[in-house]
Amino acid sequence: MPVSIPLDSSMIDLTSGELDVIVIGGGITGICVAREAASRGLSVALFEANDFGSGTSAATTKYIHGGIRYLEQYDVEVVRESLRERRVLALGAPHLVEQTRFIMPAWRWSKPPTALIGAGVLLYDALSFDRNRRAPEGLRIPHPRWLSRRRLLEAVPWLDREGLQGAFAYHDTMNIHPERLLLAYAKSATVAGARLFNHARVAGFVGTETDGRFQVEGVRVVRGATEQAVRARVVVNAAGPWIDRVLSSLGRPTGVGVDRSKGVHVLTRPIGGPGRVKDAVFARARSGRHVIVSPWMGKSFIGPTDTPIDGDESSVVVDPSDVDLILDTVNSTMAPDADRLSVDDVEMTTVGVRPLIRTGAEGESTGTYSASRRHELYHHVDHGVANLWSIGGGKWTTGRATAEQMVDRLFENELAGRRSRRFDSRRTAAFGAFAWAEDADDYLRVATDELMAVGLNPRSAENVARLYGSEYVRILELVRTDADLARIVGPSADDVGAQVVFAVTHESAFTLSDVVDRRLVSGTTGQVGRETLENVARIAAPLWGWDEGRMADEVRREHDRRTVTTTHWRTPTA
Repeated sequence: MPVSIPLDSSMIDLTSGELDVIVIGGGITGICVAREAASRGLSVALFEANDFGSGTSAATTKYIHGGIRYLEQYDVEVVRESLRERRVLALGAPHLVEQTRFIMPAWRWSKPPTALIGAGVLLYDALSFDRNRRAPEGLRIPHPRWLSRRRLLEAVPWLDREGLQGAFAYHDTMNIHPERLLLAYAKSATVAGARLFNHARVAGFVGTETDGRFQVEGVRVVRGATEQAVRARVVVNAAGPWIDRVLSSLGRPTGVGVDRSKGVHVLTRPIGGPGRVKDAVFARARSGRHVIVSPWMGKSFIGPTDTPIDGDESSVVVDPSDVDLILDTVNSTMAPDADRLSVDDVEMTTVGVRPLIRTGAEGESTGTYSASRRHELYHHVDHGVANLWSIGGGKWTTGRATAEQMVDRLFENELAGRRSRRFDSRRTAAFGAFAWAEDADDYLRVATDELMAVGLNPRSAENVARLYGSEYVRILELVRTDADLARIVGPSADDVGAQVVFAVTHESAFTLSDVVDRRLVSGTTGQVGRETLENVARIAAPLWGWDEGRMADEVRREHDRRTVTTTHWRTPTA
């Protein structure tokens, strides 16, 4: 059983000596690069300006998928790579994924037409020819099938019946809690020897200028009130949609163009009633717009939007128009007698920014909806900057594959003199997985029973077992030491106090948002009230060294931030 290894909190010893690799960005791509590089014998440090996975990686549709709609843009190569990685990630963390049936309805007016949709589904199936290789029974994916109109309405009774012909049913893999799966890979990187730092902003590059060429020798990192230089043989810029902003401090062209697309999701009451719809539905309106309606945590998780944006991170907010667009799209696919959604049914929203490669002539944008989800490795030596790479584009599902390619390139270039240690990330479990390529159900039942035996209620015990995998024993030990830590932290949460302690002591949580939104699941399943924030703060404050005054200020500040965010998207525009 794996031993919990805390993520790093001190950077003091990084100021002397030289690392092999520095990674900028703690989203799924950066985390996977750190894991791959460290596992292959390199010394690595990763710096994330906010919290691990706090940006785009936490704002997904919650699927590890091939991207069936990318076939509309003939992006077959991306779909094939994604389908291969869907299998790899599922086998590596069976406790954090589950296979979900997708239903793609077909109406007489459907565009593309029904026959073409069917051809796309069959091609999607053919491209996933190895989907069940080494897969246990619980992770096996069947071939797609056609559902008659009657069977479709039995499964999804809220659909508009006019012109409805039936549906194609296929499967993709739900990433149940993306925040926890990312954290599992972060811990894998740490176990391999990588040093990972959140709330550590890279303010610029360290290096020397010679004859118009800049040789990168490291980065300047700001953490708290301290700025220091950290040196490395090569730097990998994996800042996702903000890679160009990181590069701007160089003050020269770097050959990188990024289109940013805002993706919004909403969490609502369960469409069709509690427990009635168990399938994800690809809801495409007559307008051509579409969203995915997924059953998740007893509710409906719906999205995404795809809106081009141009601005910094502070401008990435959910607007009332984003919510209206999602609701209007879903409602337009519903039967006249169905209980349609309104803003009052929306419990919370998420927003992320997709990093899309700009492929137009002379750097012009070609639009975000039709833009490829492929990734690009930029070697800036061609633009007069040595020892620096940037990773553009990509998606959650292909983060591991991108990292593998990136580290291969490092060994071919700046680190050509180093020997790579043998490591196969395609066949290696994520940290906390009970076992690679084995059904998790039996393990989860045992873990749940043990957690209930020390006082957790059944829902909380199931929650902890799923979130932590084999690390559930750490939560178990904390509760055995202090029975009060078995209590839930909020009136609508299944998370317990022991998780808060573990988040601070072993998972590098430094803020209330770190804990609530990305270590627990309370912040992802609905609005978090003041009572929950106060309960979390009361447990975490002594571990952070907060006094009563600081604790009250932090609770007020976090509560106000959440209130402002919610008020903004709930307030209709004039």
